[in-house]
Amino acid sequence: MRYNEYLFAARREKMQVYVDTIKRLSDIEQQTIATIAELQDIQKNMEAEQAQLVLQQQQRQQMALEADAALQSKGDALTTIERERAGLQKVIDQIEKQRALAKAQEEKRQQEEAARQQAEALRQKKEQERLAGPETHPEKAIQKPVTDEREQAIKPREKSSTPAYSAEDLKRLQSTSFTQRKGNLMWPVQGKVINSFGQQRQGSVTWDGLRIQAQSGSDVRAIHGGRVMYADSLPGQGLLLVLDHGDGFMSLYAHNDALLHESGEWVQPGDAIARVGNSGGEKEPGLYFEIRQNGEPVNPLPWLAKR
Repeated sequence: MRYNEYLFAARREKMQVYVDTIKRLSDIEQQTIATIAELQDIQKNMEAEQAQLVLQQQQRQQMALEADAALQSKGDALTTIERERAGLQKVIDQIEKQRALAKAQEEKRQQEEAARQQAEALRQKKEQERLAGPETHPEKAIQKPVTDEREQAIKPREKSSTPAYSAEDLKRLQSTSFTQRKGNLMWPVQGKVINSFGQQRQGSVTWDGLRIQAQSGSDVRAIHGGRVMYADSLPGQGLLLVLDHGDGFMSLYAHNDALLHESGEWVQPGDAIARVGNSGGEKEPGLYFEIRQNGEPVNPLPWLAKR
């Protein structure tokens, strides 16, 4: 009996060990399944993160390429702007040179005229003395009239894209009183100012004047009386017209569709001098407008009438 009990107890104990082993194996299996699932989730997350990293790297590379392209484009645009500004400055310098040359020539002419008048007055005085007392001065011969140096041959002028100034031109410019009209000059066109003087244009380059949005074909008017010193196309400026107002002041009108006056002609305040357009590579019609003093750009707004 005891043997049977012992055998039964041994079997039960063995069975319990077996059950416990199966349970542990089941637990291990569940843990393994859970671990595998967790590892699969980790792998999926790692794959997603890796894909995200690859995407971010590609995006950064694309951004770098775009930045390089934008930088190159800005550099090209800046070079173009600088080249266009240099071309415009060359025209302005040429006008300034013509004006300075004309002024110097006029001053020389006035000096020569004063010397001629002085010599003529001296000649007339001596002639009167001779007529009043010929016996007292028999040794003095009759003097020849002083020749006018202006009758000398005029040297040919150097060819220029801007017209030369005459003495009459200088007188007319001196009488225009541009400076007295500060704050009351008329606007060249009616429209919205889309870029102002001093506003950033490209990099460190700023606008030297005003960009005014205007209707295509509308009149561009002279802000003040003056002489047309340039009326032609210019790279980056399109059809350009430059007026000399005297006192060292000029006004510039660019990107026109048509020019209504030629170099050397005179205009009055408010005269139509051009038609609004988008020449010179502009996308939209409008006017680029500058005022310059002694060749340097100045802010046009304080000069124009408030509106």
